[in-house]
Amino acid sequence: MSPGRTRILRAVIAAIRPRGHGFDQPIEADVLASIERFFPHLPWPLRFGLPLGLWLVELGPPLFARRWCRFTSMSPEAAGAYLARFQHAGGLRAALLMGLRTLVFLSFYQHPDVLASLDVDWAGRADVLVRRRAEIVGGHAG
Repeated sequence: MSPGRTRILRAVIAAIRPRGHGFDQPIEADVLASIERFFPHLPWPLRFGLPLGLWLVELGPPLFARRWCRFTSMSPEAAGAYLARFQHAGGLRAALLMGLRTLVFLSFYQHPDVLASLDVDWAGRADVLVRRRAEIVGGHAG
């Protein structure tokens, strides 16, 4: 991604990511890297449209929020309120926000620190299920 799009996406992450209740890990850089790694795997219309949407978010405050600034200069709280208005607007702006939220939440909630704070252990769960299946199958084989 270009430096400009990366700057906008970093501000989007800061505005959208969960805070409080054990979610205050400093993982924005990891979330950004995860989204950037996933970006090439998006369908081509989204690979084309998402960067345009990021620029709409960046340059939209004068039009959509009556604030004479860029999105990246807003505080995370003001930016979050601005993005919430995108969702309530409906149409393409709501679709853009839902796509951005999905990317941020998927990357955020799959981060090892967040999973640990939620007591989620996918590998341990898989081991338990494999052992249980072996017991069930082994019990029926003899």
